Amino acid sequence: MRSIAIALALLVCGSARADEVTMKASLVEGAVTITPAGGGTAAPLHEGDPLKQGDTVVTESGGRLEIAFASGTILRIGESSKVTLGESVPQKRFSARLLLGNIWAKVHKLVADETFQVETENAVAGVRGTEFRVEVEQGKDDLVRVYEGEVKVEAHDGKWAHSVKPGEELRFHKDHPPGGPAAFSASADKGHRFMQWVRERKDRPEFKNPEREERKKKRQK
Repeated sequence: MRSIAIALALLVCGSARADEVTMKASLVEGAVTITPAGGGTAAPLHEGDPLKQGDTVVTESGGRLEIAFASGTILRIGESSKVTLGESVPQKRFSARLLLGNIWAKVHKLVADETFQVETENAVAGVRGTEFRVEVEQGKDDLVRVYEGEVKVEAHDGKWAHSVKPGEELRFHKDHPPGGPAAFSASADKGHRFMQWVRERKDRPEFKNPEREERKKKRQK
């Protein structure tokens, strides 16, 4: 057991320094709070704040959040949403659990040992470099809509799995298997407040890690 623990520690440390920031709040609009991993009191989240594994972020009505990753991936969260972030190995394996609301992600092209997943109560969506949206609304089926790339959506118990391609969506619930991916029209998001905001914010946030920049300057001297 001891040798396994040591091997895991080396894997984590080899991927990124413990003090390096791998994801941060690149944009905060309206009321957004963060509850740190392990619990505690929710506090306001501010632009530039680092985010860590196990943090839970909540956007109130009118609140929105953009998260930038050191890898180049962008995650945008709509109003009235609740998301728990997870990173088993920094910049290698990432997962987010959407409890309520909307998530849109533009994921950088992943290499063989990288994974990016968004989970809901009913299934998990895994991607390999793509643009997609996940929506969870009380009383309705969960939704995965793919704009670029391909997303594999699989039930937590493994009883069903579907590959959703660009221009397709999948609606699903734990109480019944989905009928399969279906095409959606280009105007399907018209009038959707969250997607209007996503499209209006076309600029790509620049991710700057103060610790990394400082070490780079020292090496250049």
